Amino acid sequence: MSQLGLIVRRILVCGVAVALLGVTPVLAAPAAATAPLPEPLLPTSVLEVPAPVPAPPPAAAPASAGPLKLLEADVGTRLGLRVQNPYQPDKLNDLGADGKLQVLLSGQATRHILWQADFVGTFGTVDANHNYDTTGSAAVLDLIGRFELHDAFNLWVGRMLVPADRSGLSTEWSMSPWLFPGQFMAGQKPAGVLQGPHGRSDGATLWGQFGGGTFKYYAGAFNLADPKLSPLYSGRISLSLLNPEPGYRNASTYYGSKDVLALGVGFQHQRNASQEIDFTTNQALQVWADFTELNVDLFFEKNLGAAGVLDLEGAFYKIWGSYTPESLSYFVLASYLLPIDVGAGKFQLLFRLQQAHDRETDDTDALADAQLGYIVDGLRARVALDYQYSKVMGQTGNAILVGLQLMTK
Repeated sequence: MSQLGLIVRRILVCGVAVALLGVTPVLAAPAAATAPLPEPLLPTSVLEVPAPVPAPPPAAAPASAGPLKLLEADVGTRLGLRVQNPYQPDKLNDLGADGKLQVLLSGQATRHILWQADFVGTFGTVDANHNYDTTGSAAVLDLIGRFELHDAFNLWVGRMLVPADRSGLSTEWSMSPWLFPGQFMAGQKPAGVLQGPHGRSDGATLWGQFGGGTFKYYAGAFNLADPKLSPLYSGRISLSLLNPEPGYRNASTYYGSKDVLALGVGFQHQRNASQEIDFTTNQALQVWADFTELNVDLFFEKNLGAAGVLDLEGAFYKIWGSYTPESLSYFVLASYLLPIDVGAGKFQLLFRLQQAHDRETDDTDALADAQLGYIVDGLRARVALDYQYSKVMGQTGNAILVGLQLMTK
């Protein structure tokens, strides 16, 4: 071997020996003698793996007003049976029947423009001369363009309920008594406020509500479809203290679904609306006077829980008009819904007294109703059995009425 190769060989042998001597003590040393690792130069909080930050919740989608209600439909029917002789009202020796069907349609054109078109069919109605409609008739009940810009500002235009008192804004469909108040004479307009057929008239109403219906106001002009008639101006304000009553209409019973204490005041005026009547011939004369009316009504309903539901209601009407038959009228009502289920429903006891002061004769006409109701599903399904005593224009009367009301809503 050459001198250079020998030198290289010795260098390699020495390097391996040094490497073995440096590693062996470390491998052979016991675990306890192992030198501790130096402390990290960075803070522990930096070296620790941070917990994952939760992702922020997704942004809530903007509240949607929901789809437009293009068309809604409701149907109601009332069927009545009357036991009374129409020519001898004090005798219960004759039968009569009547019926009413209402079809209510409504929808939305835009969020703030709505429409309503309602129709009614009747049979068995009677006029002041005791003529009965046996074939039946149909008519437009409501036809309204509704511009509802805000709860506090709504404009309705067309044919609608005349806003003046609670009863008129309830109609017979949304009150406990079977008969609408103020009907002292068959076929004549109810005593009190002025209204058209079925409580409607053609015109416009500006109305609004605050607190979801706690306070409401109405201001309307009606009779606008007949240019021969002066406009009827009608207004009302109402305050419902215990629970609000939202919407244009109200009810005169909720069958305990909510407690209500409501006060309302109404006013009406129409020029040349009071017409003189020749009572000897029962003919209208071409002599007119202005009509002005002021009314106030109070309604209280309390759900007593296991003790039932109590309703108290009253209304008073003062009328100015030289030839209007009544100068004032009023009614008071009390009803009690028993808490006991009997079959599919509950029984309700009701008493109502009405009086009107006759302007011409200075007499007082009176109606008294004692009614037993069977409430199956609130206003949607109910039966009424009513006895009515009357004393009108000095003539007494007795009548027994049986009624059935069914509604889809």
